[in-house]
Amino acid sequence: MIKLFVSDIDGCLAMPYESFRMDRIHALMDRMQEPGRPTFSLCSGRAYAYVEAMTQLLGIRVPTLFESGAGMFDVTTGTSKFHPSFTPEIRRDVKDIQAFMEQVIDRYPGLSMDHAKLTQGAAAGREEYGLYDALAEIKEFVDREFPHFNTFHTHISIDVVPEGLTKAEGISWLAEEMGLSMEEIAFIGDTNGDLPALKVVGRSFCPANGQDALKAQVDHASDLNDIEAVIEAFDQV
Repeated sequence: MIKLFVSDIDGCLAMPYESFRMDRIHALMDRMQEPGRPTFSLCSGRAYAYVEAMTQLLGIRVPTLFESGAGMFDVTTGTSKFHPSFTPEIRRDVKDIQAFMEQVIDRYPGLSMDHAKLTQGAAAGREEYGLYDALAEIKEFVDREFPHFNTFHTHISIDVVPEGLTKAEGISWLAEEMGLSMEEIAFIGDTNGDLPALKVVGRSFCPANGQDALKAQVDHASDLNDIEAVIEAFDQV
């Protein structure tokens, strides 16, 4: 039985950098309040402040995960903390990776660093501004110098994430905090950064706008996009 439903934000609750469909957000919130529904939470690659705001907007009253599960925010106490695997050594490596990424990004007008993130290197932009060229440089450097990091990407972003700090570990951490097993958790995600978590939860979902590689590996690949797929998945569990 699924007791906790976890959703990514970008590509699930809304498309990145597009307006939230507030009528559908309200429809989801109404469902969250119905008796017998699973508890609802978030696991997003976004930084702390963004996830905190979304937690409050949705009226969530359990911990949520930011920076791909490397950080946890508890709205009931207003406090946040980092995953135990985020050691001082990993923090130093992240700073070195961020410094290299900044050098690369500076050569590509139209791309920019995500300066809010503390546990990973992150950049944003679009293909026409050189996103995939920058990705190739960054991935080659990371694979050579920091093999204990993984490089994930979407069509508008690059994220360099420490091994042991993916969404899989984040959701496992959340399960421990809430006294749940992984089999009691469902997760919906849309990109390759979500795949590790989708493989280890009890029920896995992907919206129609998700990457094709995910659709072949989840329990249910929806014909609906973003928040409509989230509502459909929440109804299923």
